[in-house]
Amino acid sequence: MPKLFTKDMFKGCSETVEVYADKHTPIIKCETCVKRNEKVKVNVRVGNHFTHPNTPEHYFTYIQLWSLEKLIAEVHFFPGTFGDKPMKSEIDFYIVPKVSMHLTAHAYCTKHGLWKSNEIYVKVID
Repeated sequence: MPKLFTKDMFKGCSETVEVYADKHTPIIKCETCVKRNEKVKVNVRVGNHFTHPNTPEHYFTYIQLWSLEKLIAEVHFFPGTFGDKPMKSEIDFYIVPKVSMHLTAHAYCTKHGLWKSNEIYVKVID
C-alpha cells in the first residue's frame, strides 16, 4: 500500500510545501446530522485554495469516500477528463446512510501519491 499523506503532515513547513499539500488534500463537505435511509449529498473536492495540474502525466486518477475501513463510493478519472488546465477535482457522491459514519476521502495523484482528508463525523438520526 502506498504511503498515505495528509495536509497536517506538512504544517509548519515552508509556504511552497504548504501550497503543495493544499492542492493535493481532499476536503469533504456534507451535512453532519442526517436522517436514516434518506439520500445525502457528500461533496469531495481536492484542494482548498490552489488548483492542481491536470495533464496526461499529472492528474488525480480517483477519489474515494470511506466510512472507517469500509469503501462506500469511488470515481475514476482518465487523462484529459477535465481538459489540460489546472483545476480542483471535485465530485458529488449521493449515499443513503443507515448508521452514523466517520467519513474520510482519499485521492490519488499520479505524481505525488495517495492523500487523505480530515475525518467528518456524520450522525444518523431517525
